[in-house]
Amino acid sequence: MVFEKGVKMKKTLIVLLFVISVIIAACSSSSGYTRESIDALAKCMTEKGVVEYGAFWCQNCAKQKKMFGSSYKYIKYIECDPRGENEQAELCIEKKVEKYPDWEFADKSRLVGVQEFEALATKSGCPAPVKVG
Repeated sequence: MVFEKGVKMKKTLIVLLFVISVIIAACSSSSGYTRESIDALAKCMTEKGVVEYGAFWCQNCAKQKKMFGSSYKYIKYIECDPRGENEQAELCIEKKVEKYPDWEFADKSRLVGVQEFEALATKSGCPAPVKVG
């Protein structure tokens, strides 16, 4: 009897832990969008010549990067601080980048500051990410 109660309790605990981990995973989606649709936006933006200029120490750049999550690897990023990795400070000076992040589009227009996905999608002509749920 005691053994059966212990097994039942373990099963209940396992189910409870599984449910909690699913809830945490769902809540930890940094943006509420499907990963595939954020990937698609990031890839499309790069294909359409969109470039983000920033600096490794920039808090708003970090915020923007966090929004993209693992999809950020598809973004064309230019490091403007000469102390940064793979820096292109001269290009940033040439482009007159003064605030970060600075998004430049194929038509040479820009959006400065942290941008929502919808704004980046509209400006670049790419599909906006799809919301989860």
